[in-house]
Amino acid sequence: ACPEEAVSEGPLGAVNRGKAQTSKVDVDPKKCSYCGVCTILCPFNAIKLSFDGVEKLPILEQEGFPVLEKKAKIDAEKCTRCVLCEEVCPRDAIKRDVADVDQGHKAASTMQYTIDYKLDEEKCTLCGICSEICDAFKIDYKEPTPLTVKKIGKLAFDEKKCDACKVCVEACPEDAIAIERKIVAEPKLSGTVEINLDDCVTCTWCQVMCPKDAAKVEKVFEGELELDVSKCPAGCSTCVDICPCNALYLPAVEEAGHKPGKLAYNKDFCIFCGACVNACPADGTIKMKRTKINVTGEETGLFKKVAAKLMTEKVPKIKEA
Repeated sequence: ACPEEAVSEGPLGAVNRGKAQTSKVDVDPKKCSYCGVCTILCPFNAIKLSFDGVEKLPILEQEGFPVLEKKAKIDAEKCTRCVLCEEVCPRDAIKRDVADVDQGHKAASTMQYTIDYKLDEEKCTLCGICSEICDAFKIDYKEPTPLTVKKIGKLAFDEKKCDACKVCVEACPEDAIAIERKIVAEPKLSGTVEINLDDCVTCTWCQVMCPKDAAKVEKVFEGELELDVSKCPAGCSTCVDICPCNALYLPAVEEAGHKPGKLAYNKDFCIFCGACVNACPADGTIKMKRTKINVTGEETGLFKKVAAKLMTEKVPKIKEA
């Protein structure tokens, strides 16, 4: 993105693997104009520009320049405060503020529902099995007489103690009990789950994994990526190791003796940052082309020039020593 060609890449693969003690990125102070374009367009917030210890972006203050438009949000109404998004986020961008609970507390305790209970008194023999296994049932027995020999009591049901587990339905030898639970509100834990936009890189892991469709994310970059695995060096996993979104992967060996699977990637999670291209130690293994940059603000002439650079096709090229 640098309009002054002041930024250069180091040996990213070697640095990431701990084989080289040098910087991933270098900035030539003689070329740098301190405009802040690199800071604005970095999806990882990895670059800070400051003057006399004060962070500033002159190009925004003086000339105007669009900024990356990050859209990532969790719908609090749909979210059940489960842990899936936090578990899968590769950038630790999920802020889950949910109180710890003891083993006796379950999400079901927050579920709102109604109970539809029916008893077939003709079938019920007042055998007492239901009252033995559940506190929601109680039989008030009466002393039988010659006139009431079969009416020796009454089965009482306390709906407040019932959670419609249906154990009684399964245990009743006469099929006299019918219980249905009608959900009014799904179970939720108390608390909040949010996405920290400063850490989020819009990879969409949370959106894909959310079972309630509560996470909504729009990527900052759109594009295409192609792999030519026939050119991959044997045993190399540099691109997998460096991918910041866990979009590239080597399929696991399912059985002993089987050959490992070939390199693959999931487009859902790729943000087209180019880290894999820059780190790959072999020519022509990866082709990446950005097709869109989602920004907000006026698209200035300088931005259009920068965008044209960003949307040129990128392929790994071995740098000369």
